[in-house]
Amino acid sequence: MLRIVAIVSLFFGISISIGESQITNTIDQFSPSGANGFSYSGGQINKVWTNWFGTAFQSLVWDSTMDANSNINSGSMKITANFNGSANQFEVYDGSSGINPPVNGVLYTNFQCDVRFQAGSATGLFGGQQCFGFLQFGLATASFGQDYFPTAVNVPASNTNWVHVNIPISVTSDLNLYQINDVLVHIYGPNYSPALSGTTTFWVDNIQFTGPTPVNQGTVDWNTTYQRIDGFGGSSAWSSSTTMTPAIANLYFSTNNNFRYTNTVGVISTNNGAGFSLLRNHIYYANNTSASSTPTTTETAFMQSAQGYGARVWSTPWTPAAGFKSTNDIYDSGFAPPGGIDGGSYLGSGNNITNLNYASQLANYVVSMKSAGINLYALSIQNEPDADVTSYEACQWSAAQIHDFVTNLYSALAAKGVGSTKIIVPEDENWRTNLFVNAMSDPAVAPDVGIVACHDYNNTPPNDIPAPFPTFANPNAAAWETETAILSGPDDTSITNALYWATRIHLFMTVAQANAWHFWWMTPGTSQNLLDVNSTPIKRLFAIGQFSRFVRPNYNRIAANSGGFVQVSAYKDTNSLNYAIVAINSTGTNLVQSFILTNFPNTSVVTPWITSSNLSLAPLSSVAITNGILTYTLPAMSIVTFAGTATNVAPTLTPIPNQTVNAGVTVTVTNMASDVYAPPQTLAFYSVKTPLNGTLNATNGVYSWRPPVSSANTTNQVIIAVLNNGIPVLSATNTFNIVVNPITQPVIASTTASGKTFNFVVNGTQGPDYTILTSTNLTTWQSLFTTNSPVLPWSFTFTNSSGSPDMFFRVELGP
Repeated sequence: MLRIVAIVSLFFGISISIGESQITNTIDQFSPSGANGFSYSGGQINKVWTNWFGTAFQSLVWDSTMDANSNINSGSMKITANFNGSANQFEVYDGSSGINPPVNGVLYTNFQCDVRFQAGSATGLFGGQQCFGFLQFGLATASFGQDYFPTAVNVPASNTNWVHVNIPISVTSDLNLYQINDVLVHIYGPNYSPALSGTTTFWVDNIQFTGPTPVNQGTVDWNTTYQRIDGFGGSSAWSSSTTMTPAIANLYFSTNNNFRYTNTVGVISTNNGAGFSLLRNHIYYANNTSASSTPTTTETAFMQSAQGYGARVWSTPWTPAAGFKSTNDIYDSGFAPPGGIDGGSYLGSGNNITNLNYASQLANYVVSMKSAGINLYALSIQNEPDADVTSYEACQWSAAQIHDFVTNLYSALAAKGVGSTKIIVPEDENWRTNLFVNAMSDPAVAPDVGIVACHDYNNTPPNDIPAPFPTFANPNAAAWETETAILSGPDDTSITNALYWATRIHLFMTVAQANAWHFWWMTPGTSQNLLDVNSTPIKRLFAIGQFSRFVRPNYNRIAANSGGFVQVSAYKDTNSLNYAIVAINSTGTNLVQSFILTNFPNTSVVTPWITSSNLSLAPLSSVAITNGILTYTLPAMSIVTFAGTATNVAPTLTPIPNQTVNAGVTVTVTNMASDVYAPPQTLAFYSVKTPLNGTLNATNGVYSWRPPVSSANTTNQVIIAVLNNGIPVLSATNTFNIVVNPITQPVIASTTASGKTFNFVVNGTQGPDYTILTSTNLTTWQSLFTTNSPVLPWSFTFTNSSGSPDMFFRVELGP
């Protein structure tokens, strides 16, 4: 057993107080209600605190008569030990149920509690006098060793009053403090010489971690975009229209506000809809192996209700028919008819008859759902194909079988006209890749997979940080977490549990970069649910709703950080300027949090929605954003979602002065557009009003026009607009005039003739094209030569090769 020891003993004669500017995370005040859902007044303290090791331990009880604060409505933990020979130590800890959510040790600088020793308890010599102790506090390491805080407690035997313990801790010197899942209470008798001997009785109260109030200023960057979000939801497996009523559908899937909901014992509450956007349901296997048979479900009515609220519905089989499996003689009687087959291994491989027929059956199921008005978004191949169980419907598959079945199912869906239904693999029990690596590494199979999905039952330390999935041969496949829950222990419906689940979602969004997240059971009547046994909504439902109601399908996650210890993630809609920022404050104190909204469209106000100990998915007064900074005080132990809608800002154009040109001279101007966004939105230019024959580059705003001679002595208005691609599209315009000067009559001068050669000089307005025409009869004219915008005066030489006695010349301007 690992013992990490770096001890400085602390001799207690006084207690140390902490200033007001601090945060406190109270682990246990030993109140009658207890912790983690266990009642101390009901005798359940041993479900939370227990002896880990050490034979000196005798007993541990909740003592209602002893409280460090003299609170008659509270108590403390009383520990009795007997040190004798080899029974020289003991250790008590709360690791049996753990601290949920775990303590982020980065946030705290001190461990505190109150202790009191009973007169006559075992003592040893320390600092020249007899002391109770040697008492240590610490935490369990990820490898199940002990990491004791660097100060031990030695209380003088003369002091039998309450003593306040204050031990400095530092995550920089002890990396185990990054995540604190439990607290250890340890007395090590041999540390004294002679060693402790005899009985020790002492009390512990007010266990907590404290630290200075942090200054949190983070950023949210509109332009740094991560994964697409497909939604949040849960499963209604094995339910029926009797258990999953329209009222429950409204509670789960709607975004309705302030509606009345009545639970099964008649208690009425007012709620806001959680806005789930995904529903996972259970497929009952067909009763034979015929390709024409169709599996069924009992959840059709609830699926229709969910779809009616806009949710995407998808289905999962827990087992194929008996004839498709190697083990088919263990039957389940625990669920409603037609029952289920428990355990067994799938027999399909390649394109054998098992794969072909089972693929046909699942495609038949999708078609049957379509005929019931349900357009299945996706279809899973198998629930937990790695689960070797015989206590409920199950079937084991290998990675090779999943690989082979994908193409069979894809072909069957396409053949029956439902090929748009996405295929999900493999829904492993845990967030890992071993069962889908074969399919997703094969370029011939991976494109047929729409979603890679796993469950999250490795959600306890040290394996609780989900890694992103590799892309393999299909980078377009979404990554979904499709089932998770705490399946044992008492049902904790507190805000502490809600914060745990909010943190799990946060990790899957920000670390695993999952596209979707699902809780396990939505069906009321059992514990560890989203409704309690009386179908009353509980805190973890609303914690999920802090994401699902505001982060809708086809949102994208964007970059966000708190600059401190608040967990934050942010999202924006791809089809509007709606956005949501979700902040989780798991500490026991209010925290002032600021966000610098970087590269945001114009946004001036957000609405905070809060789930806390006394609020459930509740909207509060709008908060103004000042100079692009959102500042808000996050309540202790709360999840806050800031819901906002930005407004698009029009681009701007640099004004262009009026232009004055001669006919025939090309005028070119560049419309200089600017945009408040960095990088700018896509800008496009178009002509609102321009003279004929002008040209505009739609990308760079360059406008060109060569005025014809006919436009001489005119004023021509030009209006150019630029549009951005925001929502809504906004524009700006430039208006300016192009003034074309009058034309001076061209003249022919300085004529000379020598033999058959004739010379003359042409003069006139600079700019137009000049064309020389000739005629022998002043009726029929022939063009001799055209020069584009010549430099004037211009000399022209003509040789009369025809020998005509009469030659006439004329000058024309163009274009």
